[in-house]
Amino acid sequence: MATFSNLGIKLITQGDEAGTWGTTTNTNLDIVDETFQYNSKNFTSDANLTITVANGSTGSTGSPSGREQILEFTDTGTVLTATRSVIIQPSTLKKMWLIKNSTAQSLVIKMSNSDSGITIASGKDALLYSTGAGAMKQSESASPGVTQVTGTANQIVTSSTTGNVGLSLDNSIMRKIASGNATTGTVTNNFFNSTNYNRYKFTGSLQMTINNAGNLNIKPITTANATGVGNFLGSGMSTDLGSNSLPTAQLTNGVTDSWTIPLSGVGSANQQDVWWEIYMQRDPTYQSSNGYPYYGYGKVYSRSGLNNDQSEVADISMGATNNGSWNTFGGLRFTTPANVISGHYLIEASN
Repeated sequence: MATFSNLGIKLITQGDEAGTWGTTTNTNLDIVDETFQYNSKNFTSDANLTITVANGSTGSTGSPSGREQILEFTDTGTVLTATRSVIIQPSTLKKMWLIKNSTAQSLVIKMSNSDSGITIASGKDALLYSTGAGAMKQSESASPGVTQVTGTANQIVTSSTTGNVGLSLDNSIMRKIASGNATTGTVTNNFFNSTNYNRYKFTGSLQMTINNAGNLNIKPITTANATGVGNFLGSGMSTDLGSNSLPTAQLTNGVTDSWTIPLSGVGSANQQDVWWEIYMQRDPTYQSSNGYPYYGYGKVYSRSGLNNDQSEVADISMGATNNGSWNTFGGLRFTTPANVISGHYLIEASN
C-alpha cells in the first residue's frame, strides 16, 4: 500500500502501480517542481483562508497547493476590512516559504487555528518556516515585513507601518544628541536637549573679544531651556599656566547654583578663547523628593586668543543637593564676560 511524504509525494510500494507508475512518477516530479515555484491567491471574501497541502496532487495558477516556495496573497477590490488569517494545513508540514502580503490588511500566517502565527504587514514580505510542530516560525534576520519580533535584546526590529529598520543602541553607549553653533552677539548661550538622560558629556568652545579678563559662569538648566534646576556643592582648582610658579586658586566651595570660573588674561590681542569638557552622571540608587541627583566633573580651558600670552586650566566638580528639580536637568548655560563672536557645542548622552 502506497504512503505519502511530508510534501505529499506518493511513495510507491514495491510491486504496485503496474502499468501506471509512469503517471504517478510524473505527478511526483510536478510536486517537486512546484515546491520551487511561485503562486498567488486572491481573497474574494472578507474571511480567513485555509490552504491544505493535498497528497498526490498539485495546485494551479491562482489556486496554490500551499507547498510553493513563494506565496503571494492579493486583495483585488480590497475586500478585506481587517487583519485575516491564512492557515496552511496540515500542521505537521515541514517546509519554508517566502510569503508576500499584497493585500490592504495585515495577514497572520498560521499552521493551525490554535497557532498564534506570524503577522505580516500590508505590502511586506517575510521568510517563514514550519518544523512540523504545529506553529509557524519566522526568520528574524531576513523578515523586514514581520511586525512582531521575538529573540534577544537590542536586535534589529522594524516599524509595522513603514518597514524602515530602526536600531536601538545599548544604554551604556554615549551618542550625540545635540550639536550646533553658539549664538553670537550675546553673553549667554544655552546648550541643552529636550530629553532627560542619566549621563551627559558636554564639549564645546567659545570665543570673544574682550579688554579685561573676567569669569565664566556655568549653570545647569532644564530640558525646557530654563534655570532653577537646583543647587549643588561645587568646588575646584584653577591653575594659571602663564606663570612659571603655576599657582593654584580654589574655586567656590559651597552650596551654589552654578560654577564661577576665572579665565586667563586676554593678553595683547584682547581676545579670549574658552573650551570645555564636562561630565554629568545621575545617581539612580538614591531618589530624594527632588528626583535622582546628578554629580559632575570636568575641565574648562581658557587662553588669550591670537597669541598665547596667558592660559588657565580649571578642574571643577559638583554634587547635587536635595533641592530643585534635578529630574528635569537637560543642559548647561554658559555666560561669558563679553559677547561671543564664534563658538560650537556638542552634547553626548546615554541612559
